[in-house]
Amino acid sequence: MFMEQRLAGVWTCLLGAGLFLAFTSVTSKAIPAPPKLIKCEFIQRSNVTCYWEPGDNPATFYTLEVVRVPSSCGIHYQSPNCSKALFTCSTSRLSCTASLTSGIKFDFCITVISHSVSGNVSSEPRCQPARKEVILHPAILDNVQQVNGSPKCLKVFWSTIMDFSVTETEIKQGNLNSQIEFAVKGQANVQVRNVTVTGYSFLVCFFSPDTFYRIRLRHRYQGPASPWSKWSNACEGTTAEDVPSAAPVLWREEVHVSRDGGRLISLLWKPLPRLLANGRVRRYNVYCRRENGQILKDNGSCRTLLDVNTSCILALPAVRCSCSLTASTSAGTSPEDRVWIPGSSETEPPPPVKVTVEPLAGNRSMEVRWTSPPNLPVSGFVVEWLAVREKTSSVLYWEKLNSSCTKLVITDGVKPAERYAVSVKALYGEQGAGKNVTLHVYTLEGTPSAGPNVQVEHISGSLVELSWSPVPVELLHGFIRNYTLYYTTNNQPAKSITVPGHVHRYTLENMSPGIYDIFMSASTIAGTGPTGNRTNVHIGSEETSIVIWVVVPLLLILVVLMVMVLLAQMKIAKQKLFHRIPDPSNSSLSRWNPQATCEGKKLVVEQEKPEVSFPEVIVLDKLQDLERTHSYVQICNPQILPYLHSSLPPTIVSAKGYITNMAKTPSANDLATSPCIYSNVLCNQLNQSLPQLVLPPSYQYSQNGTVHISDLKEPPDGDSESLAFEFASSDLQRNFRLFLEQLESHKSQELVVHPSYFFIRQSSPD
Repeated sequence: MFMEQRLAGVWTCLLGAGLFLAFTSVTSKAIPAPPKLIKCEFIQRSNVTCYWEPGDNPATFYTLEVVRVPSSCGIHYQSPNCSKALFTCSTSRLSCTASLTSGIKFDFCITVISHSVSGNVSSEPRCQPARKEVILHPAILDNVQQVNGSPKCLKVFWSTIMDFSVTETEIKQGNLNSQIEFAVKGQANVQVRNVTVTGYSFLVCFFSPDTFYRIRLRHRYQGPASPWSKWSNACEGTTAEDVPSAAPVLWREEVHVSRDGGRLISLLWKPLPRLLANGRVRRYNVYCRRENGQILKDNGSCRTLLDVNTSCILALPAVRCSCSLTASTSAGTSPEDRVWIPGSSETEPPPPVKVTVEPLAGNRSMEVRWTSPPNLPVSGFVVEWLAVREKTSSVLYWEKLNSSCTKLVITDGVKPAERYAVSVKALYGEQGAGKNVTLHVYTLEGTPSAGPNVQVEHISGSLVELSWSPVPVELLHGFIRNYTLYYTTNNQPAKSITVPGHVHRYTLENMSPGIYDIFMSASTIAGTGPTGNRTNVHIGSEETSIVIWVVVPLLLILVVLMVMVLLAQMKIAKQKLFHRIPDPSNSSLSRWNPQATCEGKKLVVEQEKPEVSFPEVIVLDKLQDLERTHSYVQICNPQILPYLHSSLPPTIVSAKGYITNMAKTPSANDLATSPCIYSNVLCNQLNQSLPQLVLPPSYQYSQNGTVHISDLKEPPDGDSESLAFEFASSDLQRNFRLFLEQLESHKSQELVVHPSYFFIRQSSPD
């Protein structure tokens, strides 16, 4: 029973809820939602524009009703006691503008009516003062001035038209919301900031020093419910200068080092950016000091530096020094940047490691990476780069970085197909900069725009030695991989030889006769460039003649000179070793006449001829004996032997009385030409006892008793084939007279007598 009552109660509740929902649905469908007013904008003595959202009932059109009522009526504007004015407009859109014939110093009640086939639906009326939604007239910007002593401030002066909706008292009370729009002249970046305006002039202090700005102003009444007025006219102004907020970045370059260690240093710095300079830099100031703090007075070209200067040169001593740089504006001087220059005798610290340079996309930038030297504290790094050129100078670019930076993207002055030298140095505080690591790199390699100019160094027969100078680096546009050497002659295809890129000399071998054109080209990874100048070389048979006509005369001249030197040496030696032969005409022997009758004999005194010498005489017996013994026959009289000079070459007497010097080593055939006519006579006579030979008293002997003969001259009649005897001692001279007498019987010979020797020769038949 109890359960049945509970079920009945549940069903009753469900039925009641269903009925309520059905009633609510029917009611909601019967009463559609009205339009919703969003905002209105009043324009002084002009019109009002209102915006709304549609209701649930699809409207055919809308009607905007704007009722002007006194402020005392408020929402009771429909009372008969309130004087009112109605302004309306109709539209099918969601906004409408109604014209006004009165000012905005009144209250207005606004209603939107939606018209549809099912009926009209009105929004709730909104009553408020018009100034809450009034669009104020644009402000007039009169002037913008800088503020002395406040380089970040500008003072703005503005004004309004006579019928401005906000009174001056309300402005001083802060009933205006204002905004300022500003931009640096020449830049597209525009900024908008809220400002507080309590009068017709106000300060704005969020600008940068020494910056030229373009400014506009706008207002609205009281708060966000009011729309903004239009922007005022633009006005321009410049803030005052301030003290530079940073020091100019300073670096140095060593130009020259003298023998005493003095350095010529070029100081380099970058102009301060405008945002850091806070004004126009009027001058730069350089001060250099020794390590002990003594200021150097000789500042060279760094004495007076204007704002346009970015470098100067001065001389520093061999000791460690430091140089500082500051920049000055009209407001003051910047902080200083200092660079240390180590002494000439100091060892440079090590460079960074793992330095790499990689071209980036676009071929107009490079990324440099490095690693700090291990276990060494560094205070920063310096990256330098410049275009490598030979014919023109290039600008040195550099960047000074802090110790935490280990990479840099460089873009200044970077172009494709141009070689750059990139170096990285580490800074070690007061120790200065360490050693640098330099790499050569191209962002993009191209083909050379010129070829090497070939020169002929030497031609020798079929060999041609060539040389060439490297192509200027400005024209290479890449790293040279190799050279190609071409040589061609008439009616034949050109031949080529590949030469490594580091070689600058080459010799062509086994060149056939002909006229050759020789030229070269250079190649990079991008390709081969054009060829250089053409050199003509003539190889032919006349090359050998040229060699003969040039080399052979030189050799002949050399031989002649050597012979002359040898002859001069022989003459000097002969003058040193041999005494001069006395003149026979001054000898007593030339006037001596023997008592014995020597018919048919001619006594001839031989003149001194110092050029030919015939020492020891060997008389041959018979030619058969010479052939049989194969040796020379000894002198018959052994008494003569001890007195002959054994150190001189012997002289042979031939059969007819001719002389032959044994130094010439005659053969048996030479001696066999004539019979030995006088050999028996000479031998027989000499084997006998020789009587004492008495010489005239006018004949002079040497101190040692030996007659010395330095040379043997030819007889006066030119007969060189004669028999000559040398007197080795006075014993031989004592037997001279007897020897003459023994030769009297031989009528066909002549005895030629000399003060120091005598010889027998064959007389010419009458």
